[in-house]
Amino acid sequence: MVKWLKFIGLSFFSDKISKQAVKRGYLNLVFGLFFTLAFLFCGVLAADLLPFPTQYDNAEEFSSFVRNAFSDESLNVTAENKKIRADRTVNSFSNEADAAFRVNGYNFVADTRAADAFDDFEAYYLSNDGKEQTITIEEYASLSDVAKRGFDFKIRYTANELILTDELCSEHEEYLESVKNESYAELLKKQGELSREEYRKQVYNLYVKAYYPDLSAYESTGSAPLLRNYYYHNYLYDGAEKYLFIFDDSCVGSFKTDSGLKVTFYGFYKNFADGETFSTADMADSFIKNAFRATAPLSVYVYFINLIRLLPFVILMPAALALLAFCVLKISRSEACNTFGGCLKIIGSYLLVGSFISALITFVCGYFLPRNMLIVAGLLTLFITLLIRTAVLLAVEVMAVKRVKPEPQNIETEN
Repeated sequence: MVKWLKFIGLSFFSDKISKQAVKRGYLNLVFGLFFTLAFLFCGVLAADLLPFPTQYDNAEEFSSFVRNAFSDESLNVTAENKKIRADRTVNSFSNEADAAFRVNGYNFVADTRAADAFDDFEAYYLSNDGKEQTITIEEYASLSDVAKRGFDFKIRYTANELILTDELCSEHEEYLESVKNESYAELLKKQGELSREEYRKQVYNLYVKAYYPDLSAYESTGSAPLLRNYYYHNYLYDGAEKYLFIFDDSCVGSFKTDSGLKVTFYGFYKNFADGETFSTADMADSFIKNAFRATAPLSVYVYFINLIRLLPFVILMPAALALLAFCVLKISRSEACNTFGGCLKIIGSYLLVGSFISALITFVCGYFLPRNMLIVAGLLTLFITLLIRTAVLLAVEVMAVKRVKPEPQNIETEN
């Protein structure tokens, strides 16, 4: 056991020890790959979560904007049952009455209506000939098949909540019955199991799906247009870069640090106590930091899944370097290793320490790189670390071969 621990722990630092891998089994390679994934995961996760408080503290314009928003006397923000409630809706993007919330080029939105609230959207057809002509659904239906090709279906979010009354639900039911919608027939069978509110929502979703063309370009989940997505389609997808959105179950923000690093983040509210209010500068800071901290479980899941998907690339790294080592050692006629499998085991002996070094570098990169670049940084630093270590091995072996010169042969010549 002591010899094995010495082997896996010191191979990265000693050519003599690492070359022992040739006579060992492939289990050490598997062991190295396992710890490579573990260290990569920890390094990327730490780089994602730990630098955020420092980044926020070093973003003076954004933090000032946040403190101004939460300390505004016209807005009260309170935690309630792991959600946030604001006593009014704020939208500094388009509402001049909320201009006081627009500070340092940042825009503020507070809309804590239910996450599954529907938007009272407008549907229309837009000409695709560049004339920006719009027509209603009824006008489109009266066109010939040839004329219809000149229009594309569009919707416009209004930011007004659609209230599903019983009267409106009856209209939706009548339409679904008229087109003999099979999903509606199935819904009727389990109507007694649903609350009236949930039933109206499901009927409306079926109605929208049956009445309108495909809406997947707007609502990827298949739902009818949601009020929440008004902000995404009108602002975030339109290129907004400096903002804070406060929704009932989450917040979304984007800012630049004083050094110019762009940081985009999400936040949840599970760390907030019921009745906790946010109306001072200190409370504003804690709101952002605690909300971000609550996303840790989501980050764990996302990075774990992404690293599993990238497992083939992790495996490819030692394989590619082993092939390089095999070719160089073969050409130089080194006796250190004359098989690809042996070279693969040597490179595999570098994985434990190499991935640990890579994880440390990745963590440091978290303070300087955007969050969406962290996995790339982890993989790249791992490859560079292993490449450098492999290059050192090959350089030493090639130089050793060159130092060994063949003994001169005495050739007798006959007179």
